[in-house]
Amino acid sequence: MSGTVGKGAQVDLSIIVCAYNMGRELPRTLYSLSPAYQRNLEDLNYEVVVLDNGSTPVIDQSALQEFLPGVRVVRPEAISISPAAAINALADQLRGRAIGLWIDGARIATPGLLHLAMEAWRTDPAKIIGTLAFHLGRDVQMRSVFEGYTAAVEDDLLASTNWHEDGYALFDIAVLAGSSINGWFGCINESNGVFMDRSLWDELGGLDTRFAAPGGGFVNLDFWERAVQASGGNPWMILGEGTFHQVHGGAATNGTADDRTQMQDEYAALHGRPFKSPSYTAHYVGTLDAARFKAGSAVPVDLHRHVHAVRGRHFRVDLPAATLDSIQQGTLRTRYKGLRLAKNPFDLALYTSLLGSLRPATIIEVGTSEGGSAVWLADQCRALGLDTTQILTIDLAPPDLDLPNITCFSGNADAPEATFPSPAIATAPHPWLVIEDSAHTFEATLKVLDFFDAQLVSGDMIVVEDGVVADIEGVHYRAFEDGPNRAVAEFLKRTGDRYRIDEALCDFYGHNLTYAPNAWLLRT
Repeated sequence: MSGTVGKGAQVDLSIIVCAYNMGRELPRTLYSLSPAYQRNLEDLNYEVVVLDNGSTPVIDQSALQEFLPGVRVVRPEAISISPAAAINALADQLRGRAIGLWIDGARIATPGLLHLAMEAWRTDPAKIIGTLAFHLGRDVQMRSVFEGYTAAVEDDLLASTNWHEDGYALFDIAVLAGSSINGWFGCINESNGVFMDRSLWDELGGLDTRFAAPGGGFVNLDFWERAVQASGGNPWMILGEGTFHQVHGGAATNGTADDRTQMQDEYAALHGRPFKSPSYTAHYVGTLDAARFKAGSAVPVDLHRHVHAVRGRHFRVDLPAATLDSIQQGTLRTRYKGLRLAKNPFDLALYTSLLGSLRPATIIEVGTSEGGSAVWLADQCRALGLDTTQILTIDLAPPDLDLPNITCFSGNADAPEATFPSPAIATAPHPWLVIEDSAHTFEATLKVLDFFDAQLVSGDMIVVEDGVVADIEGVHYRAFEDGPNRAVAEFLKRTGDRYRIDEALCDFYGHNLTYAPNAWLLRT
């Protein structure tokens, strides 16, 4: 067994988790290192010790037992902004024949990490053992935190997965860290966590205590570089596992470019040269799941860079990429009465159901192309006995339709206040069904949502189409930069409880199996 071991017992592995003011993040990290989460640990005795490097308040050891029973917390008498000396001192006190180090305690591990690290160690203990690093969220956190990625956003993102039961779901909500940007078979700049035999740790002298920048600066990069050299340029690398960085105000991820320049300068002063990623030929342990990863890539098959969630629900459409691409090709060819319709079969069925339950008096469609969707909506309403339902359809270049109950207007989604038919909208009877299907950019979608937010009443519905562009392969779809989904997430954050995601519609065929993921919104 393992987790933590009794006094005097043989310890195979001692893991040091360095933490500073990580009250939110540390419990997740420790749970991911627990026997309840890690797999295939029957023959491993290990201990986990948290180094509290000056947290305020002091880390409460008893409170952490819920996440990792038996975990210990050690706080050095002298606190420094660089944890290097304290980590070295703690390593000298521990009993493990191998050492594991989380120099950044905000990193969640995948479930096979410890088992595979120890498999490599038992096979050849003379070599350092490294893992790839990932950042939770839609982009590396050096950028995303300055674009609105916060702890609250990340909490929603984590809540949208079942990572507690299947830690490999973390790959679906993360991107490669900059240090691991070359992927599974490239060379990395650093590893966190990293594993090694105690003799290798002693040979290296632990971390270089001359690194004095906040968080240690480049001390972990320096350690990996020296360890790779001591391993003869042949480190172990673990396939299919990783550590996932939680946003926490870290010195590197939340620092400025000037802060990182100072770290680079400190490294250059100590080494007499700028930092350069070490080149090596790795030995590999573990496997890659072909169903999850693209060939030769660390990127999951269905992963795009813009990853987020709202109200505990991720935005991904529950279809494999190849299947979604086939459906999209058919959707683009779909016509109705000779006019471009371009609606997928799932949403056609969902709209039919919604029309029957909502029984809208007015349908306002923003973006109509040739008008096929407006004609289809009018015909569906008549089939349901909604003979008086009026359709106001708006487009930059509206079609010339002379049909009962359909009125076409010219309007620009980038300027709804100035260009939309405000008098016609203001006098339209409720309930409304508003369909936003215009430019698919973040800015335009959010402007349309804000415009109608002031006019919708309880019981009205607004649907934001084509958030699916985040999941469809191709440069054309990447150009939208996940605009609709980002706008929906921002809108729901702003409006609080004014809108409810109609999960019954979103998930009728499977989680978000719709082109409007998380975007069938009911005004409460």
